[in-house]
Amino acid sequence: MDGLFICKDKKYIDQVRGTSILSLLARKDDFEIMLYEFKAERPNSITPGNTDGLMEFYYILEGSIIVEDGSKSVRMEKGDYFYVHNIKETVPFRTLSDTKMLYVTSQPVYNLLYTYTDELRNLLDKSEQKDAYTYKHSNRVQDYSVKIASKLGLSGEINYTIALASLFHDVGKCFIPDEILNKPTKLSDEEFNYIKKHSTYSSELLHGKFVEDIAKIVEAHHERLDGSGYPKGLKGDEIRIEAKIIAVADSYDAMTSDRAYRNAWTPEDAMNELKHCIGKFYVKEIVLALEQILIEEGTLEK
Repeated sequence: MDGLFICKDKKYIDQVRGTSILSLLARKDDFEIMLYEFKAERPNSITPGNTDGLMEFYYILEGSIIVEDGSKSVRMEKGDYFYVHNIKETVPFRTLSDTKMLYVTSQPVYNLLYTYTDELRNLLDKSEQKDAYTYKHSNRVQDYSVKIASKLGLSGEINYTIALASLFHDVGKCFIPDEILNKPTKLSDEEFNYIKKHSTYSSELLHGKFVEDIAKIVEAHHERLDGSGYPKGLKGDEIRIEAKIIAVADSYDAMTSDRAYRNAWTPEDAMNELKHCIGKFYVKEIVLALEQILIEEGTLEK
């Protein structure tokens, strides 16, 4: 019948996969209907658009989320919906379970989101092709970092910046030669200085793809409280809380992973090392938050 469009078997016009899945279901003039799918326990946000009059409508088909409404946190379940129009500030939200939302916009945004997500996916793909360890490590560091931020009760917006910065914190390693990255023996001073450039490379790769906060956090994830870190030797309050959290998550996962030059440490040994460095390298509250998470998950004993 003229004017009738039926789609079955999960058909869609186009789809992009990254840290979430966005499927374009229908489009007419400026109007777009999409399906947005998110994994559980992942922070996200809705940012102010560049298009005047843009309205974005979200209807929860499956799952549940927490939406940050100023100082309030609103839990939303299947069947609930919300929309934004001419927002001036970022609206953070976090999934509590695997979630699907019907996403309707009054102006075309899919191509912008596709380009943005595709660039990020290419960065992750480049990282995985270069070094499988770095790719898996980054996903684990993101998981730890997001859980630490939640345990500390930080805002939804900080949760979102941590999620992005931790996932991409090591993408600059794609510029480090394989013979240095995977060397089975101790690095020379020259080789270690080369390795230390990866945080700056990561920051440069992310420049312009996110708000500048993300690139700055990524660049600082190897800074330490006493100023002994790199690349700028920042200390104490000069280091952002997000970078301090990623530093703990990054160090714990690195210690508990098999590497070319050593076997993995036990979770107990790694935690003892983190505790030993409290006040010198790491913030006490962050280390203890990670310890509590690992106890709750059964990785560590009380």
